Amino acid sequence: MAVLWGTDMSISATIEGHSGRIYRGIQALLVASIAATATAVFGLTENASRATALTMAATSTSLALLVLMYMRSSIVQRLQSAADAEAEKHRFLSIDAMTGAMTRRYFLEALNDRLGALRNGRQASLVLIDLDHFKQLNDTFGHQFGDLALAYLVKEAERIFADSIVGRLGGDEFGVIIPHGDAAALDKDVRRLLDAMRAGKRHEGKIIPLSISLGVALAPLHASNPTELMLLADLALYESKAAGRGRVTVFDEEMLSDKRYRRLVERELRAAVYLGELELHYQPIVGAEGSIDALEGLIRWRHPVRGLISPAEFIPIAERSALIDMIGEWVFKRACADIGHFPGRRISINVSGEQLKQRRDRDDVRAHSARDRPVGILVHHRDHRDGCDRRDAGNPQAPGSLARARLPYRA
Repeated sequence: MAVLWGTDMSISATIEGHSGRIYRGIQALLVASIAATATAVFGLTENASRATALTMAATSTSLALLVLMYMRSSIVQRLQSAADAEAEKHRFLSIDAMTGAMTRRYFLEALNDRLGALRNGRQASLVLIDLDHFKQLNDTFGHQFGDLALAYLVKEAERIFADSIVGRLGGDEFGVIIPHGDAAALDKDVRRLLDAMRAGKRHEGKIIPLSISLGVALAPLHASNPTELMLLADLALYESKAAGRGRVTVFDEEMLSDKRYRRLVERELRAAVYLGELELHYQPIVGAEGSIDALEGLIRWRHPVRGLISPAEFIPIAERSALIDMIGEWVFKRACADIGHFPGRRISINVSGEQLKQRRDRDDVRAHSARDRPVGILVHHRDHRDGCDRRDAGNPQAPGSLARARLPYRA
């Protein structure tokens, strides 16, 4: 940004300096022309010299006019260069280079302008779009295909939603500002976009089907404030993802109760993963003879305001979004890093049913063992709602099971 600003200043300085030199040259030519004309007119020289003076005057005047024309052309060209640089700066700031969508900042400004112009019965719609299973697409087909899928989504959205503004709000989340509130037309266009994404994107000779989830809020029907409208569309998007993804949900008032709370927890939990607020506590798994045979890793969330939060409160919410994958990966890496503090002990970590559906845990263990050292990580399913392992439910002392002594401590 500073570079582009400096370029503009450089162009302006060049125009000023160049124009100054040309202007001084034109002044000299005009002075010579006036002097020659005066000499000829007032008869200060002989007839032959008078003719020469007139010729010099005409020549000087012609040269001055030619230089003026050149100066005009040169200034116009430099002004055009400055305008092009300004346009490039605006494009750099307002357009996402990867997808061609508007950047988040300019999209929100456009939304604010659109809602500010809602007068005389005019309406608008906000559609939030999330590319489903984006992480799995990157892991399976590579980041290049993931980038192509995002660009394809933007291209199809711009094609289907006429006169709309498409912006990129996050990694795999987009927004569309539609200049009308016609629910029937909007539903038809959304269905077309869903079908276009399901038709898939070609990759290495194969068609890869894609899935998107959408949330819709209407202005001024649902809200006229940009922040509030974004929140309501986000709640509708959350409902689409919670209901199984690959669908559209229009906001309704019932979503403002517990769904708003769940969405708030999801946002805070996403931040907690990046801010290091998650902790893995370890408790001994005691055998029949009282010896410690292994350790069980239990995740906790140390919220900066609410304190230590039980997984029974946040894991069910994470399971309804892609966060469960991020949390599961964090738990596995944390256990692998901590196992060196417990020589001769195994660590048991818990995974949710949603993670087991992907069946990636054994591959993760093998990959870690191959690049580092063998690890004693036991992965099993745990129901965070009742606080016990399904294998031992109802009979913690059953043959072959291990009683879990509640003596939590951390590495």
